[in-house]
Amino acid sequence: MNLLFFLTPKSEVAYVEDNDSLRQVLEKMEYHGYTAVPLLSADGRYLGTITEGDVLWKLKKEGFPDIHEME
Repeated sequence: MNLLFFLTPKSEVAYVEDNDSLRQVLEKMEYHGYTAVPLLSADGRYLGTITEGDVLWKLKKEGFPDIHEME
């Protein structure tokens, strides 16, 4: 079996940008059913990957604000 069979085309992958809010990141992850999403700069450069664990550690460190205040 060819490994390419399992890959999602780049144009179909959900991603977040470095200026997105934590709320936007969480909503995008939930909507697409992802546990991790690529992080891109405004000009489309890959900066890294944001995971559910990253979000949880950030919330633990800074407290758990009302999700509606996370804009």
